[in-house]
Amino acid sequence: MKRVDLKRSLLLRITLFAFVLLLSAIAATLHEARSRIRADLQRTGGTIQQLIQNEATNATPAFDRDLRGLDLSALAGLGRLIHFCVRVDDLYSRTVVRRCFGDASEPLLLPASLMQRLVGDNAVFIGHVGKFPGIKVGELTITPHFASEGAAVWRDVRNLLFITGGVLLLNVLVYLPVRRALLPTADILNRLARMERGDLAVRLPSFELVELQRISEVFNHLAERLEQTVAEQRQLALRLLDIREEERRHLARELHDELGQCLTSIQAEAAYVHEVAGDRLPVLLPSADAISRITAHMMEVLQLILRELRPVGLEEFGLAASLEQLVASRNRSSHGRCLHALVIDGEVDSLADNLNVSLYRIVQESLTNAVRHGDARHVEVSLRRDGPELLLRIDDDGLSDPGTGFSGGLGMLGMSERVLALGGTLVLAPLDGRGLRVEVRLRVPDGRAAVRRPSMRPAFPLAASGAPA
Repeated sequence: MKRVDLKRSLLLRITLFAFVLLLSAIAATLHEARSRIRADLQRTGGTIQQLIQNEATNATPAFDRDLRGLDLSALAGLGRLIHFCVRVDDLYSRTVVRRCFGDASEPLLLPASLMQRLVGDNAVFIGHVGKFPGIKVGELTITPHFASEGAAVWRDVRNLLFITGGVLLLNVLVYLPVRRALLPTADILNRLARMERGDLAVRLPSFELVELQRISEVFNHLAERLEQTVAEQRQLALRLLDIREEERRHLARELHDELGQCLTSIQAEAAYVHEVAGDRLPVLLPSADAISRITAHMMEVLQLILRELRPVGLEEFGLAASLEQLVASRNRSSHGRCLHALVIDGEVDSLADNLNVSLYRIVQESLTNAVRHGDARHVEVSLRRDGPELLLRIDDDGLSDPGTGFSGGLGMLGMSERVLALGGTLVLAPLDGRGLRVEVRLRVPDGRAAVRRPSMRPAFPLAASGAPA
């Protein structure tokens, strides 16, 4: 849809209308002048002829054909009403007198030559001059006084120009209050842009224009409701995240306490069977060794599951140490197939506990996606804190297609939920040529929403050997 600037459109439309109206009026004036001049010439030609004949009769004797004393003074009264030129020739085609009646000034924009082309060369009245009793003594030619007619038409056109100037002045007078009334729209657009960037506390001021004031009231009402709704959603999302983490903690504790102890008992029993079988029943030694190996493998798998369910040492040692341990663990488990790197800039160990857990989970999920879905060979994790601003960026060189989007499935959905609950932004962007970037921007609140818990021993410590303690 084409965008329209109301002020400019209004100014252009009225100006265009004024000039179209001016040109139409000038064209109508010229057409009317042409018709009037031709009609006046034919209508008054006989009268002018009669007046000249009367003057000729009075100026010379009846049988005298000489017209040299003719000065056309009898046409002065008529010449004040109609602009024309008269030429009288005698019987020998010699011009006896030539005189024009009307304004002798010639306007610059409507010269006599232009008026003559407009009216036409055939606008002429030809008659004869006679004396009683019916003797022809000469010929007369009547033509319009084009210079005087041009001056008359120019006066009409000048009046039209004055009227057009008044319309343009009115246009300016209309434009100024409209411009003044629409000046707040720039402020409205600025505040809308702020809301688009996530500032839900923005409100519109009061306006003089009734329509804008109504918009301001509705906008402020909707913004207040939106801010309240988003705040409630964030509280609910944070609560759901807390419940989820609590369930993870509970599940990890149960797995550690129940399954871990059972596996430890099985390992001890397998060792006892191996010892007894070595003395009395050697045929059972392979089975005892298999049970021992399977139990050890299950202990390793359990340890990995417990680490996924609850980051070990996050509450006790802080986010930086936990991320370093996570990256080091991924480097060990990849056996050189993928190199993970970590860069931390700024103080990140004083963050709220829920923020620590969320950042750890986002990094954890991103590393998993980079290897599992992108078959990445290099992954770089960058965490930077600049005052209240927190930026987390994970870049990989996986097989993502720059021309297509990437959703990441349920893992990315969980990351989005965490970022939304914390009031941040999550951006997935393909890198040039190859790879994907996961970028999270958060703002650390003043007086953190969740207070970091005091340091304590982990609820499910793992032995250094890999088996549950």
